[in-house]
Amino acid sequence: MDRVSPTAFWSVISIVAASIGGIFFVMISHAGQAKHPEAAHEDDVSSVQVHVAKVATKVDHNSVILGEVKMDLRELRIEQNSANQRILDAIGER
Repeated sequence: MDRVSPTAFWSVISIVAASIGGIFFVMISHAGQAKHPEAAHEDDVSSVQVHVAKVATKVDHNSVILGEVKMDLRELRIEQNSANQRILDAIGER
């Protein structure tokens, strides 16, 4: 079995000690308090309300744009059909 270098050994020991110290600090930091000191007192809070707001969107602009896109697609379809017909006619003339 290979030997562990002193640097690796002390690095692992330091990381483990720091982890244990961090866990210990988190456990005891607010152990005597029922809640966070910055939280409101129970006497100050009379009720909890949830307000749900309706989000309205304006679709008029979107419907106008959609109409324009439909018109453009119709025009492109007509141009494509005429171009296809010209190509087929040119092929048929050979």
